[in-house]
This record gives sequence, C-alpha cells and structure tokens, in this order.
Amino acid sequence: MNGRDLRGLQDSDEVLDAFSALVSGGKMGYKTIIQKDKKKPVCSGCNKFLSGDEKFCSECGTKVEIKPQ
Repeated sequence: MNGRDLRGLQDSDEVLDAFSALVSGGKMGYKTIIQKDKKKPVCSGCNKFLSGDEKFCSECGTKVEIKPQ
C-alpha cells in the first residue's frame, strides 16, 4: 500500500468515464451509476476509516471526536 489518499478523485468525470468503459466492455456513451454509501467517519490523525463506535483510533491512538451533523 502506498499511502496515497485518492478519495478526492472519486467524483472526477475522468474516473467515472474510465469505470463506465470497464463495466460496459468499451461501449461509448455508457454511464455507470455508482451508488455511494453514507460517509464513514475518518480519523483526523491518520485518515483511517472508523466504524463509529471507537473512542480512540486503533491505528494511531488519536481521540475520536464526534462532530454534529
């Protein structure tokens, strides 16, 4: 694992077009619908995805703070 955070690219049109081409077998104009789950909590110290019931991150030990939505 290289440690790069690629979440900022997931809403890119280029990524959607490439994924659509892969899923459709190369058909032009095909648009894949990507269903996104609701946002998962992320540790503010190391960006590890959390389950939501931790008090401290198991990866880096940062205290998990729940932010009101």
